[in-house]
Amino acid sequence: MKQAVIETAGWLLFSAVVLALIAGLTAWLPGYLVGIPIWLAALLLIPLVRRSQLRQIGILFGIGLTGLLFGILNGADPRYLLQALGANHSVVGMLIGVSFLRIVALAGIRSDEALPHGRKALWHTLFGTHLFGSVINVSAVLIVGDRLTAQRSMQPLQGLTLLRSFCICAFWSPFFASMGLTLVSAPGAQLGTLILFGLPLALVALLFSAWEIGRHPQAAQAQGYPMHLRALWMPLLLALLVIIAHQLWPTISVLTLVTSVALLFTLIWLPIRRGPAGLGEAVRHVRVGLPTLRGEILLFAAAAMLAAGVAATLSSLDLNLAPAHFGPLAACVTVVVLVLLAMSGMHPVTSVVLAGSVLAAADGDPNLLGLTLLMGWSLGIGLSPFSGVQLSLQSRYGMKALELLKLNRWYAGVMLCCCFAVLWLYDGLMGAAH
Repeated sequence: MKQAVIETAGWLLFSAVVLALIAGLTAWLPGYLVGIPIWLAALLLIPLVRRSQLRQIGILFGIGLTGLLFGILNGADPRYLLQALGANHSVVGMLIGVSFLRIVALAGIRSDEALPHGRKALWHTLFGTHLFGSVINVSAVLIVGDRLTAQRSMQPLQGLTLLRSFCICAFWSPFFASMGLTLVSAPGAQLGTLILFGLPLALVALLFSAWEIGRHPQAAQAQGYPMHLRALWMPLLLALLVIIAHQLWPTISVLTLVTSVALLFTLIWLPIRRGPAGLGEAVRHVRVGLPTLRGEILLFAAAAMLAAGVAATLSSLDLNLAPAHFGPLAACVTVVVLVLLAMSGMHPVTSVVLAGSVLAAADGDPNLLGLTLLMGWSLGIGLSPFSGVQLSLQSRYGMKALELLKLNRWYAGVMLCCCFAVLWLYDGLMGAAH
C-alpha cells in the first residue's frame, strides 16, 4: 500500500509538470489548476518527510495560512487564495523537469578509475562538479561525495571543494531553484541579465576557491574526482539551449523554457542511446525518482502559502514595507540580511519569498533585486551550517559544521565585497545607459 501511494504521488507530480508546460506555453490553464496535483502529491508524501524538515514546513504553512485568512477576512482580494493554491507551480515544474536529467548525467559520471591526487585533481573536482551541479543540483555533490568516500572518510578540504562547487551555482545557473524562485519573486527580472552579471561573479568565486584549496596543507595528498568531458558536455549544451530558446521565444517564461528543454532533451536522448529500455527508465523515474523530491515539493508549496499570506495581510492593512527606492545600498543591506537569516537557520526559499514579497513593490530595477536574491541565496547556503547541502555533508560524510565555518571565513568577506561591487557596478552601468 505504501508503494502504491508513493507511485501515485509520482504520477501526480508528472501530471503537474505537464499541466505547468501547458499553462506556460498557452493561455488554456490558470495557475491554480496546475497547483492542485502538487498539493495532492504533497499530502500523500507528508509521512515520508523528515520530522525536522516537516516542522519547518509546518511553520511556514501555518504562518502563511494565518496571514491569508486574516487578510481575506479583513478585505483583501480573494485572488491571494488562488495564488496559494498555485503552489509555486512554475518553480516546482522546473524542479521536476530538471530531475529527469539525472538519468542522462549518471551515464557520463560513472567511473571505476583510481582517484587522482593533488591540487589539480581538486581543481578538476571543483570546476567539474560545479558544471555538473549547475544542472542536476545537489545530486552532483552526493554522487561525487559517495565516490570520494567509498574507501576512506571525507577530508575537510574535499568537503569544502564540494560545498563551494555547489553553492556557487546559485549565482547564475538557469537550472537552479534559486534562479526559478528569483524570477518569480522579482517580476520583470531578465534571465540574460542575471546570467551576464552572475556568471563572472561565479567565476571569481570559483577562482578564489581554487586558490584557497590549492594553498591548503592537505591539497597535495587529497583525492579528487576523475572528471571527463563526457560528464560535462551536458550542462554546457543545456545552458546554451536555454539561452538560445529564450532569444527565440522571449515572451515564454524562462521557467517554462528550462522545463521544456530538460524534458525534451531527456526523452530524445534516452531512446537514442538506450532504445525502448530508455523510456522504461523515464517511467521508473516518475514512479520512484519524483517522490524523492518530497522535501523540496512541500517546501515550495508552503512557500507559496507564505507568500500569499504575507501579501494578503499587507494588502488588507494597506501597508508598504518596501523602501521608496530600491538602489544599490538597499541591495547590499538586503544581501547581508539574507545571509544572516540563513545563518540563523532560515531556508533561502523562505527568505527569498519574504524579501520578494516586500521589495518587489519598491521603485527600482527588478534585475537589481534579482541579483540581490541570487547573491543572498548563494552565500547563505555556502556559509550557513543549517543549509541543506551543509547538513548533507555533515550527516552523510561526517563533516564538522565548525570546520566548514572556519574554512569559509575568508570566502565570506571576499565574496560579500565582490557582491557589493557587482551591485554598484550594475547600478552605475544601468544609470549611464539611461
